[in-house]
Amino acid sequence: MSTPVILEDLQAAFPGWCIWRSSVGRLWATRNGRRLSPREVDHGLSQTIDADDIVHLAEQLKEQETAEEAL
Repeated sequence: MSTPVILEDLQAAFPGWCIWRSSVGRLWATRNGRRLSPREVDHGLSQTIDADDIVHLAEQLKEQETAEEAL
């Protein structure tokens, strides 16, 4: 995947997440439709993540995918 440049690209690349920009400009993503188990949290998965910009949020989302696949 190339680096997304707009929120719609990021949402399309990570459909399991709801992604938005806060009123102060920070980017957030939370998982759609399911709560993580304690075991998943213990293995590094996050229910919600945030970042200063799209590039860093995309990196975190990729890390979440990798951690989930490893579980």
